[in-house]
Amino acid sequence: MTDSSIWLPPVTLTNKGSERRVGVELEFAGLDAGQIIGCVQQQFGGELERRSSFEFSLQNTTLGKFGIELDASYIKAVGALLEESGDLEDEFSIEAVAAELLTKAAEQFVPWELVTPPVLLSDLPQISQLFASLRSAGALGTRNSLRYAFGLHLNPELPATDIDTILSYFRAFLCLYEWIAEQDQIDLTRKLTNYIKHFSKDFIQKVIDARYQPTLAQFIDDYIEDNPTRNRSMDMLPLFAHLDEDRVRSRLDDPRIKARPTLHYRLPNCDIDNLDWNLDQPWQNWLQVERLANDPAWLKQFCDQYRRYLKSFITPFDTEWLKESSKLLQEH
Repeated sequence: MTDSSIWLPPVTLTNKGSERRVGVELEFAGLDAGQIIGCVQQQFGGELERRSSFEFSLQNTTLGKFGIELDASYIKAVGALLEESGDLEDEFSIEAVAAELLTKAAEQFVPWELVTPPVLLSDLPQISQLFASLRSAGALGTRNSLRYAFGLHLNPELPATDIDTILSYFRAFLCLYEWIAEQDQIDLTRKLTNYIKHFSKDFIQKVIDARYQPTLAQFIDDYIEDNPTRNRSMDMLPLFAHLDEDRVRSRLDDPRIKARPTLHYRLPNCDIDNLDWNLDQPWQNWLQVERLANDPAWLKQFCDQYRRYLKSFITPFDTEWLKESSKLLQEH
């Protein structure tokens, strides 16, 4: 899918008139840092900055700054201490050997994470091409091993950050969660972890009720009260920290919450070693959220029917709502 127009949502600009951006985070195994760096540099250039054996960045690429790191805070911290304690330029030093062994052991259980800069919507096909290069180099995804609960995270910038826009996008995602999970065939291992836990039935019912018209401060408080964690299928905390950092930090002491004007959509698998998968599949599913969020009458219809459904069924997530939501999408 190289035609950039296929990648575009109904609203492509922010309320300030600039093209919206998207950050992409990909977790995978099968490659070492040098191979990953090579794939990125071959396509985008850039200057390598090595922070440790576990953390690198590529500065001044044609798209901006890329990050490459083993996705485990403990391992990165130990690696940094090892490197501070000795001269790792000496390949025979104790510290160098220890760091190398730690890296090789970690790569068996911890994914490398590739973090793109915020890229323009129209530049997303270039990230899709990078995924293809990583696959050709031997990258492995979610389904390659039971211990690989790897994900793809999308961080779409919102067109605006007023409470009405935020609620529209969040409600659209809640209504389409079952449909997206079915389309993406979310891996069982990932479902069993806490990383992408979905929202409670009571919280969903509260938020999609048309009578729920909170201020931004109230919505942040209500959200954190029910979801005091980053580990949700849609993590709203980075956006909230961007809009009201003091309020978020006063409730949650988690340095991993990075303030930014984006949603943090964590649900999709990383199927990087699947020849039939690339960024376009999960992104096309996300575009349904964009379309629903930007059609007020359609969104109200969805929310009203979902509320009626949730009142009628004890178990909120099953095939019945999947059938109903699929039908609503097909009829529109």
